[in-house]
Amino acid sequence: MRDVQLAKTVVYAPTSGVVLTRSLEIGEMIAPGGPVIEVADLAQVELTVYISEDRYGQVKLGQDVEIVVDSFPTEVFIGTVAAIADQAEFTPRNVQTVDGRKSTVFAVKIVLSNPEGKLKPGMPADARIRF
Repeated sequence: MRDVQLAKTVVYAPTSGVVLTRSLEIGEMIAPGGPVIEVADLAQVELTVYISEDRYGQVKLGQDVEIVVDSFPTEVFIGTVAAIADQAEFTPRNVQTVDGRKSTVFAVKIVLSNPEGKLKPGMPADARIRF
């Protein structure tokens, strides 16, 4: 009976990965349905960049993108455009000039293979989309 009760105290992750955050310390109680540990599979990571409206038509799904991060300034990571937003993220109230229309941006999701685990969530990155 004791083994059955002890088995109920073990938490299993639904997938393998790297622990990003731990919400509880040993001995703390968890609320039902509450988060315990945040786990991420870093074998493939995503980067969201924003492009101006005047460049929107030049970005295509499947297009290669060069990514550089501050931690590895001499290394170029290659990603692929996986999604392009169909609605602007920011639209000024009075869009009357050409310059005003340039402040409208669209989100572009880029996926990158990360087999060595060098890229981590929250790292600042610069993307170079070849137009």
